[in-house]
Amino acid sequence: MNFRFHIGKATEAACLFLERGGGQMNIMKLVKLLYLLDRLSLDRRGIPVCGGDYLSLRNGPVTSEVLDLVNEGRLYKEADLRWEQCISDRANHEVALLRMPEREQVSNAEVKLLDEIWAEHGGKTQWQLVDWCHDHCKEWTPVSSGKSPISVERIGEALGKAGDEIAWLTREARELNRLNEIFAHG
Repeated sequence: MNFRFHIGKATEAACLFLERGGGQMNIMKLVKLLYLLDRLSLDRRGIPVCGGDYLSLRNGPVTSEVLDLVNEGRLYKEADLRWEQCISDRANHEVALLRMPEREQVSNAEVKLLDEIWAEHGGKTQWQLVDWCHDHCKEWTPVSSGKSPISVERIGEALGKAGDEIAWLTREARELNRLNEIFAHG
């Protein structure tokens, strides 16, 4: 079970990281920073900032939807165009901040988590981040090719959560996803 992906929050968080990085960034670095932000948020608050489907790839863990946004500039069937309005298409393995969106969805508490991730990892190259994730993200499964899904339960286990906390993560994901469905279609 995973939490629903929030493109608005992902866009705002990505733009905040890009702003802190001087306006442009290597795509792998950005994808890793956003994954680590969700991981820290799951650890501290029991919910992610961006959500989505987490995957183990050869270069470490990623959020599938963020990778799709970086590679394609938008998500299939997604009506929210903020990502493509705020972040450039990839060029030479980098994306750039086109314009800073109004911060409407990322909370002050989430910005503090983002700043914590930036303070710890912002000075690292993409390859240093890959190595760090390989060494510290125990939920990641080494794959030589392809991908392997990572559940929030597995992230909870890797973070040292107790069984009842992991069960809570699963219930929280299920309930929030159900609410999102109701409000999206209601």
